[in-house]
Amino acid sequence: MRELDDFELLWLAKRKELLAADDEYRKATEGYKMTSGADWLLFGTPVVAAIVFLDYSPLGNEWLNWLAGAAIALVLFVVAVYIKSVVSGTRSPVEVEEEIKRRCREQYEKTGKLD
Repeated sequence: MRELDDFELLWLAKRKELLAADDEYRKATEGYKMTSGADWLLFGTPVVAAIVFLDYSPLGNEWLNWLAGAAIALVLFVVAVYIKSVVSGTRSPVEVEEEIKRRCREQYEKTGKLD
């Protein structure tokens, strides 16, 4: 049990360095950036939908219009992020970090070092 405690302390100390050095982790964290025209269209859709809703809203109260427009934009943004993650086919940063931590734990158990 003492080895696990030592590993966790080392992991906390070197976590950022180890994750920054891993290509798959960088790809997973940078996968949400807008890199193409399709990304701009995908993430622009919530804004356009909210503006169109505000222009043609059947609601009489302006505060209610703005609240409903913001809710529509938020929901469509979440859908856009989901679509981008499915289309790009990358694993989430959390999954990649767990994999890296598992590999580092195996290396630490074998060598006693965390590089």
